[in-house]
Amino acid sequence: MMVDFAELLSTIRPDYVPVDGYYKPEFVAREKQMLWPHTWLMACREELVAQPGQYYVFDIADESILVVRSKDGVIRAFHNVCPHRGRRLKEGAGETGDSIVCRFHGWTWDSTGENRLVFHKEDWDATGGICGVDVNLGEVRVGLWEGWVFVTLDPEVEPLEEYLHPLPEVFAKFDYKNTRLAWHKTVVLECNWKVVLEAFLESYHTATTHPQALKFGSRKPFSQAHGKHSLFAFHFVRPPEPDPSAPPVDYRLARYAYVEEMNRTLGALWGRHGLKAAERLLTDLPETATFDEVNEAFVRFHSEAMAEDGARYPVEVTPEDLQRAGTAWNLFPNMIVLPTIDGWQGYRARPNGDDPDSAIFDIWWLERSAPDAPSTVEPEFYPTMESFKGVCYFLEQDFDNIKAIQQGVKSSRMKAIRPNPAQEVTIQTFERTYYEHLVAPRGQAPRGDGR
Repeated sequence: MMVDFAELLSTIRPDYVPVDGYYKPEFVAREKQMLWPHTWLMACREELVAQPGQYYVFDIADESILVVRSKDGVIRAFHNVCPHRGRRLKEGAGETGDSIVCRFHGWTWDSTGENRLVFHKEDWDATGGICGVDVNLGEVRVGLWEGWVFVTLDPEVEPLEEYLHPLPEVFAKFDYKNTRLAWHKTVVLECNWKVVLEAFLESYHTATTHPQALKFGSRKPFSQAHGKHSLFAFHFVRPPEPDPSAPPVDYRLARYAYVEEMNRTLGALWGRHGLKAAERLLTDLPETATFDEVNEAFVRFHSEAMAEDGARYPVEVTPEDLQRAGTAWNLFPNMIVLPTIDGWQGYRARPNGDDPDSAIFDIWWLERSAPDAPSTVEPEFYPTMESFKGVCYFLEQDFDNIKAIQQGVKSSRMKAIRPNPAQEVTIQTFERTYYEHLVAPRGQAPRGDGR
């Protein structure tokens, strides 16, 4: 039976999303046709192509995109394929200089994609000759945002700045362009790419999946839709005034314990600058320091720790900016960013070939750095979930769920998932936008009754 994508779209409600897209092969084919070619996709970080001649290969489904810093300093992207016989030109990342050479027949292009050599070009004269435009590399649109390189295969998709709205405005004061990779891990997971993406799209799971977080208190998150994108966040709650009859609260230790826990178990959100600032709280402030005194000192220590590395504390960021930035944003279709003062964490989920039960998951942690700091991080690759064990405790807690979810959604009992309509607006927003793209290019489908 053929999948009726429009009918499935019409069933989506804030608390109801059909499970078909998590495991049916028809969705893999449909995504290749309607989703990946018609959205902006994050390909890599700018620092990976910082110098002329550097390249990075971004693969998504059947497409392979070659991102290059050209000789004129401009970042360009091309279909990573020789127009002669279709051979892939590059793999991974590296240096190509100003010559991109096909290793099959030696056809050569410069770093702007213009063909410079076709062996025995005169042989085509008998059939009318070979036109330079026909043998230039096929250029792909490129957009840059806060150090990320985005690409799109669709000439009609709106400019990246418009596509990402409202994120450029939300993060305008955060100076995230001056962050650099502290680590980058890629792991192959036994689930659909949407299953792992949605595992990080909400905080409803925190109390059960990450019970260690409860020792720092429990706050109820909220979530919001912003067009095709969405976020979840927590309202700031000031701790109550201490009870004079109760033991005194050591706010220094409370702040240090939280920062240290996240740094040790996740290795992100709070990086080396935040940890150094938290450690100074214990040595430079008395146990009787008030909540406000600890906050004020932490900001000062944090700024000083960054300055020692040549980085700049984002002094323009206000508490209102932090609240608006929230905890995590889904950049439709397949990227998540988690902003903090120390830097930001990024997730990207992609299909692994044509297997709907396998996904490639990238995780980055980027810390503030000097504006001209190079990136020297070597990416880590884990070909299986088993190989990732012992690497990152916090992420392993999340990964523990996803294989079981992939198995569970195939049950005859499961016709739909039932998102929390208050705390998992992110999932409902993502799924509705996803189905809209499967029905019509660029998501220009009639909206279902649930909106």
